[in-house]
Amino acid sequence: MSHVTQTSDASARNAASEVAVFAAAFALLVAAVLGALGLRTSGFTFSLAIRQLLPLVLLSFVAYLVLGFIVLIPGFRRRRARTGVQTQSRLAFAMTTVTLWAFLTVSFLPVKGSETFVRAGTLTTFQLNMLGLAGVFVIGLLAGWLVSFLLLRLLRALHGTMTAKTLRLLGFGLAGLAVIALFVGPTLRARGYSHLPLPDHGTWDERPRLALVGVDGCDWEMLGPLVEAGELPNFARLMERGSYGPLLSMDPMVSPRIWTTIATGEMPEEHGIVGFTNAAGVPVNARMRRSPALWEIVSAYGGVAAVNGWYVTWPTDDVRGYMVSDRVHSLLRGATQIWHSIEGEPTNERLARFGEFTFDSGYKRFPKSETAYQQNRIVDEPLRWGYLRDTIYGRLSHELLPRYEPDLALVYFRGVDFVQHFFWQYTDRAEFPGVTDEQAVEYGEVIANYYRYQDGLLGRLLDDLGDEVNILLVSDHGFTARIHLDPNMPELTGTHDRRGVIIAAGPDLRSLGFVEGATILDVAPTSLAVLGLPVTGTMDGRVLSELLEPEHLERHPTQIVEGYGAALGRSVETESGSSMDESIKEQLRSLGYIQ
Repeated sequence: MSHVTQTSDASARNAASEVAVFAAAFALLVAAVLGALGLRTSGFTFSLAIRQLLPLVLLSFVAYLVLGFIVLIPGFRRRRARTGVQTQSRLAFAMTTVTLWAFLTVSFLPVKGSETFVRAGTLTTFQLNMLGLAGVFVIGLLAGWLVSFLLLRLLRALHGTMTAKTLRLLGFGLAGLAVIALFVGPTLRARGYSHLPLPDHGTWDERPRLALVGVDGCDWEMLGPLVEAGELPNFARLMERGSYGPLLSMDPMVSPRIWTTIATGEMPEEHGIVGFTNAAGVPVNARMRRSPALWEIVSAYGGVAAVNGWYVTWPTDDVRGYMVSDRVHSLLRGATQIWHSIEGEPTNERLARFGEFTFDSGYKRFPKSETAYQQNRIVDEPLRWGYLRDTIYGRLSHELLPRYEPDLALVYFRGVDFVQHFFWQYTDRAEFPGVTDEQAVEYGEVIANYYRYQDGLLGRLLDDLGDEVNILLVSDHGFTARIHLDPNMPELTGTHDRRGVIIAAGPDLRSLGFVEGATILDVAPTSLAVLGLPVTGTMDGRVLSELLEPEHLERHPTQIVEGYGAALGRSVETESGSSMDESIKEQLRSLGYIQ
């Protein structure tokens, strides 16, 4: 019995060492692959440098270590001795299967294509996603089994033809190759982006940095008085050290077309995004955009770009840096609300900070024509949706921007637009005399409180970026009262106004105070000029050179090139859609954006 126990203990120790070896090997392999290829899905793209990969190696090692022991625990408990090949085959099967399953699952979300099934009514979006997940799980298992089977045959062949010393040397050699790949892969990937020479042959370490911050619907009539009252300290500190004024938009003031114009510098008829949906009724996405955007241009020059939730960025482009699309919040919204509850303050309770109202989460039991339904609905959908969206992208920006230190960062916030559409009547009572005193008390501060919340998000963003980064804060339009209400949506009381907002501040931008004359077409060429990159002749705006320091213009004189489209090789899929399209259209209808 003693001999059996000693044999089992030795087997357990050997198995534990096998687990550690396999965990290290798989962690190195995954990190090396991600370093060489990046992590790319339809919803987000990460180009991983060494400083991002090294923590990933450690986390992956711990995860594989836990997985390995879980797989072998039954054998430890039964004190059963296993051969080295048996242990290795179990570990190879488990780790290969989980790795492939995780890769396929991440790549799968959110579902791409298959919109035909949803349109035909044969499958709902939920059913399509569940079938897709089941398919990914089965494929992962089959792929894991096949690869582990081949590994098992290889292990058996090696055990039969090589000595233990030779096997150890081979293992160390393969580990060395993985380490080399871990360090060389990101370097080769980074060089792959840089196929346009910098105009002054300098390096990105010597160049200015820029953050383009989009606040949808930010309006001077709301922003100005709050800044003057000292209630928006972070907007104020930008204005005090920079230039600010109106940013003229264009009709029709539809968010996808305007924000794409801001990102490309071209008219909607040129860049291809002209509304919320295309001619076929498919919600617009990045594959329909014909013109290169700022993040593509910066990546092509070898700079690091970071994009956080910018409008019309799904599916993501392959950038040097990272890109989180404008649909990721749909995947994280439920998880965020669960986390809020775990923290002890559910999302619905957090909404109370925006007004004096009492929110009834069961409001859908009321008829849609009743005031109780309408008032609770505008808290549930525009306010809650906007708050969660901005919370998610604000948090992602806070976590990711310091890790990447991008040359160009784009961050987009949506909530101000949402609340102004639906709560405007409670702020502008002169235009809406039907608002009661009680309603004015309950909802009258929602918009102002949301500006205060936005100011907090902006403050954290500015702290993360640091004073050495130039800031361009812009809105796609302003707001005003909607005089002619839609009888089907009488609660939609705010509408777009052509005067948006621009605030420019930073080491390469002048402090001029109030300025006029800027349009949304000028944002992209001015952004390139701040970065010291050439502006294209296809852009329809101008460089706002009056905002740039003379010393900056001397170091980086504005150059004009023919265009970037051919150099970047963009492909356009005008009819491409996704299984998320129906839910997106339903949300657009509920917000009054489409019929």
